[in-house]
Amino acid sequence: MILILGKGTLAQAVHAKVNNSICVGRPEYDFSSKTDCDRLIDQYDPLIVVNTVAVNQTNNIWDILVTNYVSSSYITAMFSQKMNNGLIINVSSASTMWVSYPGIDTNRMFYNLSKQSLSDFGRHWQRKTVDDNNGPTLCTIELGKFPSKFNNYQEGTDVDIMAGHVVDVINNPKQHVTIV
Repeated sequence: MILILGKGTLAQAVHAKVNNSICVGRPEYDFSSKTDCDRLIDQYDPLIVVNTVAVNQTNNIWDILVTNYVSSSYITAMFSQKMNNGLIINVSSASTMWVSYPGIDTNRMFYNLSKQSLSDFGRHWQRKTVDDNNGPTLCTIELGKFPSKFNNYQEGTDVDIMAGHVVDVINNPKQHVTIV
């Protein structure tokens, strides 16, 4: 079973492209809550986890950091202990390439920072587990902008193309992918 975390535009597009998948998220699970994250981990035994969960800069700094980085890293670590093999994909953002710039909105900077932290976590996890023969493979995919509810459907690459990149990583796991 493929467990897709999140119910947003990307999660739905990935769900439509893969068989035997389920999308979970709000209101059943609040990813800023450790209790909900633990409940999720206890309730599912997936072969593949695709984490599309994120909140954007319209949220407060605490929620941005906890949801986009802390819970995503925590869920990865806990599922890694539970899964004998398989794959975990964390969806990050191409905004990791320009976390800050003159005049950036503070919440936008924290969104970018949370995604950079998630991407860095993926690189460090790969180094940590390079010699492990059990446990899942971890992939981080940094996606550029695509129209979604998340960004009020601003222009960007078609979401089906971005979902296709995620499906490509499901079928051909890689360590780190950036799509701008």
